[in-house]
Amino acid sequence: MTSSSHFTRLPSRSRADQVRDQLGEAIKKGIYPVGAKLPSERELTEMLGVSRVSVREGMRSLEAVGLVEVRHGHGYFVKATVRRPTIDVMKWLGEHRAEVMDMMLVRGALDELAAGEAARRADEEHRTAMRVAHDAFVAAVGAGERDLDTLANLDIAFHLAIAQASGSPLLVDLLGELHQHLREARSVGFTPAGRLDLSIAEHQTIFDTIISGDVQGARTAAALHIAHVREMLIALQA
Repeated sequence: MTSSSHFTRLPSRSRADQVRDQLGEAIKKGIYPVGAKLPSERELTEMLGVSRVSVREGMRSLEAVGLVEVRHGHGYFVKATVRRPTIDVMKWLGEHRAEVMDMMLVRGALDELAAGEAARRADEEHRTAMRVAHDAFVAAVGAGERDLDTLANLDIAFHLAIAQASGSPLLVDLLGELHQHLREARSVGFTPAGRLDLSIAEHQTIFDTIISGDVQGARTAAALHIAHVREMLIALQA
């Protein structure tokens, strides 16, 4: 039986983000455990006082961060709770969209420059540091690591190893600051299905081109990686 007592009726101005927040809180509190069927669109429109469009958009946000799955013809079901902190992050991301996209644009330019300079200037010590950082990320994903903070730290370590290999202390400082400011967005970025595997493949390409001394190839690989991240973040906020 579905009870409306777990929800608060939303004012008429409420939209999809508030639908997402209320459902996310209900999942986090265990009201709907993994595998549980969520209320239907019709039930949610009545309980929350919003349109079906808002309900669908809210559900799409929950699906994007891996909390909900759609079983066509059967409804919405809770998929997992391991990533539930990203509900708050998704809210933060929506509120800071323009700022995040601006920082990602700058990060892309700096990452591209760092990769090119690393391909030109990296010594054996730098190559080893990049390899160790890359292998650590691959090993964590392969072992089933899904703690977003842990994955973010490993991802940052790889990109900073490239910055350090560039030989520019300024690039290291600038990218270090950007990586910290973008930590919340980075966590969201790991949640879509297949994103971690794609990151590994793109990291491998960046690493390979740097090791081979292919300056333009390294710049292109880094630029493509960040472009894909930006596209994914935009899609999550749609």
